[in-house]
Amino acid sequence: MSIELRNVTKKVRMGHIKLTYTGLDLAIPDGARVALLGRKEAGLDAIVNLICAADAPDKGTITRTQSISWPIPGAGFLSKHLTLAANARFIARLYETNEEAFLARVAETGRFGDLINARMDECPTEMRSLFCFLIGALLPFDHYIFTGLNAGPKEDRGRIAELVGELAQRAGIVLVGQDAKNAEVLCDRAYVFNEGTATYYDDMEAAIEHFSSIEAREVDEDDFMGADPELEDLVNMDF
Repeated sequence: MSIELRNVTKKVRMGHIKLTYTGLDLAIPDGARVALLGRKEAGLDAIVNLICAADAPDKGTITRTQSISWPIPGAGFLSKHLTLAANARFIARLYETNEEAFLARVAETGRFGDLINARMDECPTEMRSLFCFLIGALLPFDHYIFTGLNAGPKEDRGRIAELVGELAQRAGIVLVGQDAKNAEVLCDRAYVFNEGTATYYDDMEAAIEHFSSIEAREVDEDDFMGADPELEDLVNMDF
């Protein structure tokens, strides 16, 4: 087992979202393709933080035996005042990978051209979102956590889908949020989160039927997935 939450209790307090997960059990085996489906009010960012070790449970235990990405395409740790190249180099140093090789791969895969030397806040929104996606997807993690797959210009969505498909052949995939369409295509099991509970399914059709039956309620956009007002246009999330 690569990632496992056992009998976890976690209080979620995010703006309008106030709920408590009690006795939460969640297992993500090596190489699994798992969807964590939940509306905005399910507080899934708190669950993702537990998985990524960015937060600790109030009670219970969490076991991780392999490397895990941050929530991709999250970008709160990047500097909008630096160039794409400088940010890519920072990530390479942080994850102890060759700077030049990583930068070259990001630049080639994203087809950034001269934009690779432009400041983050001077790049078109679509290219920023593509960059934020690629710097995570092109690192060698054992498990990739995606909070959105619609990164970059629309004409590049096919290439992004191919890249994610290639990752799924060698690593685990966790797709988080409300994207039931991509979850049905990409994942082979799911947890549906609602009102402080998580229901496991090994039947994606049944999982999506359950998720679709949950009535959505109004929640402030900035209360979900830790949105940063200064960086909110750096990523393209479909929640």
